[in-house]
Amino acid sequence: MPCWRELERVGSPLLRKLHDYWQSKRAGGDIPDRRDIDPLELKELLPNILISEPEFDPFRIRYRLVGTRVVRVSGIDFTGRYLDELLRPEVKEDWYGHYQLCYRERIPVYGEVTSPTVEGGSFTYEFGLFPLTKGGTEVAQFLALEDFGKLEPFSSQLYNNVKYFE
Repeated sequence: MPCWRELERVGSPLLRKLHDYWQSKRAGGDIPDRRDIDPLELKELLPNILISEPEFDPFRIRYRLVGTRVVRVSGIDFTGRYLDELLRPEVKEDWYGHYQLCYRERIPVYGEVTSPTVEGGSFTYEFGLFPLTKGGTEVAQFLALEDFGKLEPFSSQLYNNVKYFE
């Protein structure tokens, strides 16, 4: 599903909270710096938070932090891993396109994903990507949130060669 830029389309209260927090940390700039993000102020959101960094030549995304709820739903802690190592070839979601849009335009990007589960069903969740600088002016990290609602199914969509929790 394509992503969007308009906060009005976001249904997730967690994403709206993160958007408001991100906006409050801009300090007159277009995007906040990572050092201005205080995990204690995000305590309620931390289980759903991811922090990643772009790399270039080629463009890649490396996950530096993966929240505990994201780990439970995905069945793997992919901290330190790259997006391209995780995505299976049949994944239709354009994750790299979403990250590139966020990077290039320096704006939050939102979307909704329907993902198959290991039981053969599916579930839909919302996500948001928020650009951050890191002591400079270039986008150096992404603060992301995935809101699964009240469900916690094990996703089968993303990951290559991993064992899910039993």
